[in-house]
Amino acid sequence: MLNPALEPRHNWRILLQLRAITIVGQAAAILFLFLFFDDYTNVAVMSAVIAIYALINGVLWIQLRNPELPGNTSYFLQLLLDVVELSLMFYFSGGATNPFIFYFLVPVSIAAVVLPLKYVLSLSIICTLAFSVLLNFSQPLPEFDESHMNITLSEWGMWFNFALSALFISTFLNHIVNHMRRQQTWLSRNREQLLQDEQVLAIATHAAGTAHELGTPLNSMKLIVEELIADAEENSQVSEDAYQLKNQIELCSRILRKLSEEATITADLHNENIEAKEYIEEIIEKWRILRPEIELSVDIMDAQSPKIQVDTTLNQALLNLLNNAADANPIDIKLSVRWSKSTVTLTIQDNGPGISNDVLERLGQQLTSTKDGMGIGFFLSNASVSRRGGTVALYPVEEGGTITEITLPVI
Repeated sequence: MLNPALEPRHNWRILLQLRAITIVGQAAAILFLFLFFDDYTNVAVMSAVIAIYALINGVLWIQLRNPELPGNTSYFLQLLLDVVELSLMFYFSGGATNPFIFYFLVPVSIAAVVLPLKYVLSLSIICTLAFSVLLNFSQPLPEFDESHMNITLSEWGMWFNFALSALFISTFLNHIVNHMRRQQTWLSRNREQLLQDEQVLAIATHAAGTAHELGTPLNSMKLIVEELIADAEENSQVSEDAYQLKNQIELCSRILRKLSEEATITADLHNENIEAKEYIEEIIEKWRILRPEIELSVDIMDAQSPKIQVDTTLNQALLNLLNNAADANPIDIKLSVRWSKSTVTLTIQDNGPGISNDVLERLGQQLTSTKDGMGIGFFLSNASVSRRGGTVALYPVEEGGTITEITLPVI
């Protein structure tokens, strides 16, 4: 699939190259008329039209070096300029009887490949109107003695053929090109999603194996601690420390059991539809318990919130993103929650050192190592949000820090 950032420049280059070929061909035709038809009086006017056309094309070649190019409207206006120039040249050289009259189909074909359908249909109508006018109004070529242009059956056939060809190119070809673009976009996104799923699966497999392996040493530690408690009954301080250590080991065991249980539950059974405001408040309350020392200011809309679909992976994703902000700088973290008819948006702003542009480009799309260790956590969080049809984006702040924007679809 072509890089979308390079496609507009390629389209403009093709247009300017075709113009250059057209200018050379028209100049050669004018030179032929000048050399072999002394009584032909339109050479000067046609030469002036070509000169202006060539000047505009040269200016556009220079502007092609700019990093930013104008959009579809400007491209349409340039194709319209081609049609105007061709109409003037055909007017002074036989009109619809000119053997090159069907060159009108070239700008229509370019528009069908490059521009949206509304521009293509507009240009097709304009070309058809120009062709219709040239059937009745034009100046004859020098080899014809007749100065009037009566419309014959053959000319009506030419008009119908031109209109039908323009309509076919503008609709059918545009449909085919757009279909191919959608197909390429779909394939590209699915390749990226497949690669991301493979990386997540690799992490999950490794985590499950690690959780299983940790079970044995935790059980051994639990037995040793129980023996320490039994031996240290006379020493209250040692006994208290041993009890605390036992509680921590039991907590680790419960976490591992919960991890194994959640891994066996299917996604369909674990989905839940809940109001966004209620869900986010639960996440915030849980996070405050985990990180009570962090300063977090929350701004949530007062209006009735829509419902979103959540699961345990999304819970952990939001907790990870809040933890990333807290790890960057635990002071004055801001969380803003807004929603519309189609999306719920959470914005987390921290005052940390920020993230380099190089890391920003790769973060969430592939496994990335960062100094603060947020790479794998953000990768998994991004994958969890994407499963729910949402997006995660990071934006650097000029004053320092990073804005994390999470968008979730409304059901």
